[in-house]
Amino acid sequence: MKSKYMILGAVLMTGLGGCKKFLNETPTAHLSTSSFYKTSDDAVRAVTDAYRLMKDQAYGGYSPSSFGDIMSDDANKGGGGASDQGLIQQLKIFTAKADNGYVYNAWRDNFKGIYLANLVLQKVPAIAMDDNLKKRVLGEAQFLRGYYYLQLVRLFGRVPLVTTPLENGDFNVKQSESPQILAQIEADANAAIGSLPTKSDQATTDRGRATKGAAQALLLETYMWEKKWTEAQQLGDQIITSGQYTLAPDVTQIWTLAGEFGPESIFEVNNENIPGKGVGNLLNLFDAPRNTWGYGFTVPSESLVKEFEPGDPRLHATAIFDKEKLSDGTVADGSTSETGYWNKKYWLPTSQIPTNNGGGAGDGPTNDRVYGLAQVMLWTAEAAFQNGNALHATELVNQIRARARQSGGNTDNSILPAYGTVTLANIYHEMRVETALGEHRRFYELVRTGRAAALLPGFKVGVNEHVAIPLTEIQLSGGVLTQNPGY
Repeated sequence: MKSKYMILGAVLMTGLGGCKKFLNETPTAHLSTSSFYKTSDDAVRAVTDAYRLMKDQAYGGYSPSSFGDIMSDDANKGGGGASDQGLIQQLKIFTAKADNGYVYNAWRDNFKGIYLANLVLQKVPAIAMDDNLKKRVLGEAQFLRGYYYLQLVRLFGRVPLVTTPLENGDFNVKQSESPQILAQIEADANAAIGSLPTKSDQATTDRGRATKGAAQALLLETYMWEKKWTEAQQLGDQIITSGQYTLAPDVTQIWTLAGEFGPESIFEVNNENIPGKGVGNLLNLFDAPRNTWGYGFTVPSESLVKEFEPGDPRLHATAIFDKEKLSDGTVADGSTSETGYWNKKYWLPTSQIPTNNGGGAGDGPTNDRVYGLAQVMLWTAEAAFQNGNALHATELVNQIRARARQSGGNTDNSILPAYGTVTLANIYHEMRVETALGEHRRFYELVRTGRAAALLPGFKVGVNEHVAIPLTEIQLSGGVLTQNPGY
């Protein structure tokens, strides 16, 4: 079941103008700060508003899957051919320039999220309200600001560091270097850790809001980028042993509707089929096979399919094969796929397709999984390996493999044998097959670990670690913003 609270949030989003309108207009709740931010209800509504930029907007806004999946070796663009969403193909082959619309959308939407979080952090402290609720609201805003800045620093590198709402005339802020941005994310994540409830203390109706574990996972990912291996291992082990999370018994069910907010879920973006409210997941439509109800984007690459070991149940939870009989009784037709495969992570059985349930094409119900225990365990394993603790790294990776071996109805205990002592290559392999096409992180992980140039055709070291700063932003700044190298 979806969260009742997030349905309330959905009504709020529409009341503020709806998702599509928001991309072009300031939300009405923030047009007059003299009349808003007066009550605890205002505070909660304001921070709820700041969550919605986390949604994958596909065509109309920031699209994490286009950068994290398609720019990597996990997926081809797909769709109806090379000219269908050609701007994404530019990303894929590393020819995207400063006027690429997807690049601009990523900049715009993440800074909008930061603006909304900054408004909360500026205005809510003065509201007379329950202290515990105020603490939670401010903690959520700090988590969100850190999350949006992580998106920006991974994509653009040098970006303006803005921690208060910008007023008219103050918009041209010089870029800060990546280490400064990462330090701010650390500060925000640490503040949020001290303010947010644990998963077990969070009300069921608040699912989809950040928790202490979500903030810890954000901090852990930041440590991984900073190569703070000691801190990363310590923090990862804290999350693992917190008693808040356990691996789900069947990895093949995590990305289904029944698997949402499961035992290993740390943070996910709550989407819902509520007709007319614009709170659905466009990726259900965007990535569905073209010969069904979808557009057929983000198709699994041959490289990804070959990465899976023989018999690994995770393969058929990631890729749909031509002529495969699916759980709803339909038979897949891969003939119109660029690679012959379709994306399983956002596939819906016929009974769950929103247009069959009174919804519109954009009302997909699948949650976006952002942080889960398996990814935390694999980051912790990598940090432990870097710290010289291969034994601990091996234990963690083997737990992931054992769970996979027992998933999907598999009865062959010879598959996915336990590692004796893991290598970094083993850890990277598990990261790829465990979360491919689901957490939209592969491109960034290749950059972070220095493997992008060897695996991605056209990738230029010193250039393609980041995308271009949007041309319109440089022009509007009067030259205050400067372009990234190579663009």
